[in-house]
Amino acid sequence: MSKFEKHFRIYLVSGHPAYIVDEEGNFYYFHRVTSSPKSGHHKNIEIDPNPDSSRDTPMYIVKMEQKDKKSRFGKKLKYNIDIEIIGRKKD
Repeated sequence: MSKFEKHFRIYLVSGHPAYIVDEEGNFYYFHRVTSSPKSGHHKNIEIDPNPDSSRDTPMYIVKMEQKDKKSRFGKKLKYNIDIEIIGRKKD
């Protein structure tokens, strides 16, 4: 079995990219991607320069990890970036 590689995919629920950090069975563990420096009162992690070359604003990744079915994600995006500060929280 090959080692899982973190990557970006379109999250079909929101239409925005998501940073996939792990998979387990039929689920992905991910962090939402946003253009806002805050989500509620929580600071997001700034990624600058933005790996999406069509945008000139920074990318932000929400710190809270989420889990959803693989069927709710679209194609893999070709962003060339590995964000070391974000990993999978293990129970």
